[in-house]
Amino acid sequence: MLSCWDMSSNKLHAARELFLQESFGVLSTISVDVPGYPFGSVTPYCVDRECQPIVFISTIAQHTRNILADSRVSLTVLEANNDSDDVQARGRLTILADAKPAAPGDTDVRDRYLRHFPSAIQYDQTHDFMFFRLEPVRARFIGGFGQIFWLTREDLCLKNPFSPQEESRILHHMNQDHAAALEHYAGSASVMTGIDAEGFDVLQGGKKRRFHFDQPVRTMEDARHTLAAMARR
Repeated sequence: MLSCWDMSSNKLHAARELFLQESFGVLSTISVDVPGYPFGSVTPYCVDRECQPIVFISTIAQHTRNILADSRVSLTVLEANNDSDDVQARGRLTILADAKPAAPGDTDVRDRYLRHFPSAIQYDQTHDFMFFRLEPVRARFIGGFGQIFWLTREDLCLKNPFSPQEESRILHHMNQDHAAALEHYAGSASVMTGIDAEGFDVLQGGKKRRFHFDQPVRTMEDARHTLAAMARR
């Protein structure tokens, strides 16, 4: 696959950038109660190590009942930070996917989600919520004039180069030893919650902020150099 910084794949970069910077979408399922009709509900999401959306939903919710009957879903993500009053001028991405329950012992999915949504810890302590991985089939991106196209799973899902242990080490190091650098990036009381090849996520005042790298990182050393360079700006 071409790097998202290659000129021939700038449009893929734009689609993934939108996907990774947002944290909520409309999850549409196939209704059980009104067979054949779509049912949409607003749902938080983060991504797993394969860059697939993860949702954490109640077993008694309508959309969960629908998923358990038919795993075909879509997740529509709308660009939030856009000054235009015209909602159709905002970027949007619709991911067609198969929803699969995460394995009960998949602590990586759990840990990543709860880092991005710490308030969900209270729900994790009950038996009424489940993690689902949305495995993309295709996606449709609309980013403005001339930016309307389909993406394959491979276009959208760029694998995280860091293992859970490596990511944990980076986050701990940045949050414990470089809090001043994070404050420089994102403001006071910022906490880094995730890092991948294309950027990193921060929670600041309970809101997610996404910071994109100028060049992809592939190793711990790449990450160290890139984060240090950003702190000097």
